Amino acid sequence: MRIEFQYSARADALYVLLADRPVSYSEDVSRTDYYSRGTDYAADDTPVGAEFLNVSQGIDLTDVPRADEIAARLGDYNIRRVA
Repeated sequence: MRIEFQYSARADALYVLLADRPVSYSEDVSRTDYYSRGTDYAADDTPVGAEFLNVSQGIDLTDVPRADEIAARLGDYNIRRVA
């Protein structure tokens, strides 16, 4: 299954589309006190997408679905992986 990246340098944000399905709910998976990343899910708990903020500081892929696939493409956007 292919993933699609939607990157905005202006917003310093990255959205990774994992499946072309409607989002039923979202989960904050930030590892800080403020929102910095989240995962969207379909009604059957299938991961639909992942959102990352402040990507110029690097992104943490811990517990993010399909993290290895996402990490492999970060260099295309000059984004580094942290943790």
